[in-house]
Amino acid sequence: MQLRKIGQKIRDIRRFNQILRILTKHGFGFAIQQLHLEDHVIGRGIIKTRILRRFTEPLESRAVRLRKVLEELGPTFIKFGQILSVRPDLVPLDLCNELSKLQDHVPPFGYEDVRKQIKESFGKYPEELFASFDPDPLAAASLGQVHRAQLETGENVVAKVQRPDIRKMIETDLDILYILAQLASRYMQDVKFFNPVGIVDEFSKVITKEIDFTCEAHNIDKFRKNFKDSTTVHIPKVFWDYTKTKVVTIQEIVGIRLNDYLIQSHTAEEKKAVAANGADAILQQIFIDGFFHADPHPGNIFILPDNAVAFVDFGMVGRLDEDTKDVIVSLLIAVSMKNIHGILKALETLGTFVEEDTLQDFKHDISDFLERYYDIPLKRVEISTILPQAVNLMTRHKLKIPPQFHTLIKAIATIDGIARQLDPEFNTIAHTRPFVERLVHERHDPRRIFKDMTLYSLELLDILKIIPRDTYEIIKKIKKGNLKIEFEHHGLSKFISEMDKSSNRISFSLVISALIIGSSLIIMANRGPLIYGFPALGIMGFVFAGILGLGLTIGVLRSGRL
Repeated sequence: MQLRKIGQKIRDIRRFNQILRILTKHGFGFAIQQLHLEDHVIGRGIIKTRILRRFTEPLESRAVRLRKVLEELGPTFIKFGQILSVRPDLVPLDLCNELSKLQDHVPPFGYEDVRKQIKESFGKYPEELFASFDPDPLAAASLGQVHRAQLETGENVVAKVQRPDIRKMIETDLDILYILAQLASRYMQDVKFFNPVGIVDEFSKVITKEIDFTCEAHNIDKFRKNFKDSTTVHIPKVFWDYTKTKVVTIQEIVGIRLNDYLIQSHTAEEKKAVAANGADAILQQIFIDGFFHADPHPGNIFILPDNAVAFVDFGMVGRLDEDTKDVIVSLLIAVSMKNIHGILKALETLGTFVEEDTLQDFKHDISDFLERYYDIPLKRVEISTILPQAVNLMTRHKLKIPPQFHTLIKAIATIDGIARQLDPEFNTIAHTRPFVERLVHERHDPRRIFKDMTLYSLELLDILKIIPRDTYEIIKKIKKGNLKIEFEHHGLSKFISEMDKSSNRISFSLVISALIIGSSLIIMANRGPLIYGFPALGIMGFVFAGILGLGLTIGVLRSGRL
């Protein structure tokens, strides 16, 4: 995306103007300057120069002000902040904690818009599609709002209807985020390490799935299948005949929202049962199913009779494949045995590498961390304390950890915090042990070993078939002199472009020098037509050289590089 074509790339220039004004309003004018937005934007008249004069920062911390900026900017940026809140490898822990408070303070949209959305999706208005439909929303969020309804069969449901034009707004905001990410990569060396454009790519995939409500419906179906035999966990049913991209209809949950349950008076036994059921549900999702609710906050959990728990809002989910679960088990086993080599090997398998020059320091910090908790009784170990310290250790050594691993940590930390509110003596680590033991048992199960051996044998057989054929082809090409080796460069395009600019400037300078020298010689010879006693051709050469020199100087100054 070319920065000099911002006007053509962004559909709504006023939206970009609004974003910059909100940044400045909350004391982030310095960021506009650091990103050199005045070079690429102000010249095109998108924002006023006076915005950049407001660099005085309010008394509130930057983390609080950034949260307010994202909330004011709306759905796309709220979701972006929520994604960053589970990435302590990208943003400081205090900012992660602040971004986790992001809320969708969005007013509901009108019933006429609801009718239009349902009509576009099903060809019928809600009063024609449902036996009854409550025009007043039950709840409103950034992407949509929920209405109670009843099917012709008499079943009570809730229909989540997408906000009108939300897709267009998200597409516009993603364009802006890509531009900001590119500018950050160019002008902020500390930020460049984290690959801002890659982060926006990852976020774009997440939010694109969220605005397709059929993705959420499929998630619900999968969770419902995983807990089909459970008596302590309830997942609502999806009604597919009433579900489309912009509308999803599910069974209505009749229970107490956990937000309300926490402030109500219930017996200690009931609260302990709810804490155990909720924690076990999340731990099963993570360690057994490999498919878990990525945002299990109290607003997304209902408490049903008999202390059962029900989950709602399945837009954000995490996934762990078998290999990743195996690595987690290996990591936990290595930690329990204080095996530093095993920990490093597990982290390497996760795609995390420690730089050679910091490897010894990392080993020392890992050893110190393990010694700190090794002899402490399990009941005194709090996961809410261990996880932040472990994450801080990894971020301090700039370890790049897969996003799903951070999502997993966030889910465990969230459910641990909720469980401790219900039962102060609750210990998540103790509840985790049976699930980990089950994974270890499955790893050594003869059926699993036989399955792995069969898979690896087939792969090895494929390799043995390919090697002779490929070797023969290589030898044949060598004999004929047709063997070619291709190299692909990375990052040289910019270097070549800069070299072209430099060579052009040098050539320009040589032309100017030649004009000056030639004109000087003509004047010294004092030949040809004269103007005020000087050769006209020499004067014209000096004037032309001056114009070219001024143009070259302006070009260098505009590039910002002397």
